[in-house]
Amino acid sequence: MRVRPRSVIALALALCAALLGAGNTASATGPEQDRRRQEQAYWTARRMAEAVPVTALLRDPAARPAPGTALTPVAAPPRPARRFDGLPMVGTFFFDGAHLGGRTTYCSGSVVHSAGRNLVLTAGHCAIGLSGARHAVFVPEYHDGAAAGGQPYGVFPVTALYVDPRYRANTKGAASDLDLAFVRVAPNGGSAVESRTGALTFGRTPRYDNDVTVVGYPATGSPTARRRPVRCDVRTSRLKGFHQMRMFCGGFYGGVSGGPWISGYDPATRTGRIIGNIGGYNGGGNDANSDGVSFSPFYGKDAQDLYRDADADRAVRRPAAYRPAPVARRCAPDVTGSPVTALPVVWPARARPERRTPTGL
Repeated sequence: MRVRPRSVIALALALCAALLGAGNTASATGPEQDRRRQEQAYWTARRMAEAVPVTALLRDPAARPAPGTALTPVAAPPRPARRFDGLPMVGTFFFDGAHLGGRTTYCSGSVVHSAGRNLVLTAGHCAIGLSGARHAVFVPEYHDGAAAGGQPYGVFPVTALYVDPRYRANTKGAASDLDLAFVRVAPNGGSAVESRTGALTFGRTPRYDNDVTVVGYPATGSPTARRRPVRCDVRTSRLKGFHQMRMFCGGFYGGVSGGPWISGYDPATRTGRIIGNIGGYNGGGNDANSDGVSFSPFYGKDAQDLYRDADADRAVRRPAAYRPAPVARRCAPDVTGSPVTALPVVWPARARPERRTPTGL
């Protein structure tokens, strides 16, 4: 679905003003500039540091493991992720989580190339959290300990969301294949986010087995008090029973949701292809919530259609229910990383209808 900004006309006027004053930060005026200043004042270093992962506020009490799912951690300790300084186009969304019954909240995201140079990819459940939130911003290459005004690329207010209406937050059903979303953000000082940070190319997932670099901003389990991004260069495999990938790497705690799975990243040119994002079954992790196993949607036709809607700034309309390709006589989903020992089960060709996601920004 597409969640429209409060005033499309006002935003259009602000964008025109930004284009006329491109390259001159001081000349940017209007509603867009006013909102940026408000958000910059609101997001102090303390508010951002105290933000909790949105996944913790979106647990679905009705969710149940898929048939035959074991509730044990991964079978063997995976390789650890390493902390690093981050990538310019990968950052965090921050927003007031009061509408979810919590305090300030965040998740990860990455800038993708688009015609408007203003789209950020994240998980579908992150976008559902953003829907209806106040003070929603994207902070590229977030640096813990710095206020909004001290961030390397500043802050970019959220103006629109694009989510598949068949997805339900943190579901463990077939619709978890749709756990991705795009977020449109306003310029900062007259510059679109892609113009400042560069962007990754959104592409199809070529296969289930890929070599990728996975990046995210974990909130807990940190060996230091500072929230620094982590990365892991890893080989993916298929999450059986779903149209999703999985990867094994330790250190991906809450907060990494929406982080990109990048193929062929070139640090010299700041280019690469996004072929996945942390999300999917149970919001992107197994039932034991182990930090060592993460999932990603497989980008096929549904993902490409969503990108085209977002790029064209169109409302997202889909059939009432998600109907994945039939998966017959497969073993129970291996969502733990442990060998599957359950008897084979039959997965229906038709999924149960998923309720529509919230609206309003």
